[in-house]
Amino acid sequence: MGLSSSCPAFGYPADVSPHTARIAVLPREVASQVITGAVSRAGWAVGVGVLVMDIIIVIDMVGRRSGPAATAVPLLALGGMLALLGIVGVWPSNATRLLFLGGGAVLAIIYQSHILLTDPALNDGASFLLNRPAFVLVISFPGIVRPLIGLAWGGIGYLSAIGSILVADLIAGVGINTGWGPTIAFVIYTAAYVILAGIRANQAGQLPDLVRLEDDTRRLALEHQYEQRAAALIHDTVLNDLTVVMNSVGPLDERTTSRFRSDVATLTDASWLRESRGATAHDAQDAALRNGMVALVSEAQWKGLTVDITGNPEDQVVRMPPERIAAVHAAVRACLDNVLQHAQTGSAELVMGAGDGFATVLVIDQGVGFDVDQVAGDRLGLRASIVHRIEEQGGSVRIWSKPGSGTSIMITVPCEVDSEEVAGGS
Repeated sequence: MGLSSSCPAFGYPADVSPHTARIAVLPREVASQVITGAVSRAGWAVGVGVLVMDIIIVIDMVGRRSGPAATAVPLLALGGMLALLGIVGVWPSNATRLLFLGGGAVLAIIYQSHILLTDPALNDGASFLLNRPAFVLVISFPGIVRPLIGLAWGGIGYLSAIGSILVADLIAGVGINTGWGPTIAFVIYTAAYVILAGIRANQAGQLPDLVRLEDDTRRLALEHQYEQRAAALIHDTVLNDLTVVMNSVGPLDERTTSRFRSDVATLTDASWLRESRGATAHDAQDAALRNGMVALVSEAQWKGLTVDITGNPEDQVVRMPPERIAAVHAAVRACLDNVLQHAQTGSAELVMGAGDGFATVLVIDQGVGFDVDQVAGDRLGLRASIVHRIEEQGGSVRIWSKPGSGTSIMITVPCEVDSEEVAGGS
């Protein structure tokens, strides 16, 4: 994926060197989520395109057959669906998906029934015009990261689509004609997620776990480091002491005896083993926080934004409630989206660290910047997506920016931080 990182973020297993660490491979679970999320986002984009094309068809076909006045209600319905798509696209969640399904089904009924009441003849040969909103109800669910969840939403969307068509036909008093559009969309949508689910289920037996392989490589390097240190220690103690004994011609003096005692104490003390850095053990919450950040960076890179990750080089395990982790992920996603949409730059930096009971994420770009004092108090991008979400979790957000000098946003939330020193052994 081309991720770059100069330091471990939030307890990612450190390299043998105490000064550098890297994210060498994308964890398999995160890679699966990124691909599934891209498919769900593609479906949403297709839905937007279908509605925009339908607006043109309505203006052309309905306007020519029934007059411009007959297009007002259908165009308002399509505009409402586009607005709902915008909401679910910017803030993807179960709540906004349900809002889109419910509101979209009502608007699809209004759209189709009005066209049929105005021109019933369209029911026989213009299903491509009538069922476009229903088609969109099947495929437009962005933000899904698990194939089975995507299948469930697709099934619910298909039922809503068919239901809206049936109700519209009954209102217009015409024969039931669902057309093939929603069914074809559902078949393609289902096939995509079934393929992803199958790949995910079989990849464990078909592909090596690259993250585990990297950990094994790091452990072997650490063992080699222990061997080198042990060889140096034996050379400096046992071999030197044996040389002294072999070359002695009489009783050992007190100074030599004292040195031997010191060397024996060094050999029996295991503290020299703890000078090497081991891999810190992580719990599920720490993995969720770390992997979510990696997924966000990967998602941004797929959209065209290069993101460098840097952070605190200490081995740390960061623990916080799942809802706080989700809030941090959502706020960082909003920051990266703002860079993509407004900063006019192709790169950003994500700095992550933790200490003194707080986790901090700093999103930095060298884009066009803006005047913080001139931002409207109700600007949703900053207030709802970032500031309010973090403040609800007991955290804070600070923003530094001015026109022409880029933008820096610092997100700070409470957490528990464990700094671990792991001893090695032979």
